[in-house]
Amino acid sequence: MDWLMGLLLLVIGAAAGFFIGKIFGQEKQTLSDKSESEQTIQELMKQQAVAHVQQSKQIAEVLMAQSSTLKRQLEDYEQLLISQQHGDEDSALSFFGEHTTAYLRNKNTAAVREKSSSDVQPLDFSSQSSGLFSGNDEAPIKESK
Repeated sequence: MDWLMGLLLLVIGAAAGFFIGKIFGQEKQTLSDKSESEQTIQELMKQQAVAHVQQSKQIAEVLMAQSSTLKRQLEDYEQLLISQQHGDEDSALSFFGEHTTAYLRNKNTAAVREKSSSDVQPLDFSSQSSGLFSGNDEAPIKESK
């Protein structure tokens, strides 16, 4: 009976040790999983930050190019206004663009057809011999049976 009691205590102790070890192991595993997930999140955030910085640089370059183009266009327009104020008639603003204006100047205009009045009138085909009218004022009366 002593040895049965020892065996029973051994089984109970092994089961309790197994469950206690499993609980503490899960806490350690949970902590290691949390630290791994935090590292993964940090790496993802670093990658996103690098991508964001690159996109921001590209947008800034595009904005700088557009602003320099706008500045150049404003300077050209200002020079055009100044030259108009000094009385230069050759450089006046055209309604169309310069290519269209040159095209319109060089475009061959087709001759406009003039309406002519003829002294000869067209033939009249509504006479009796044309077959359109019989020439009789009375319509024939049909007899019905």
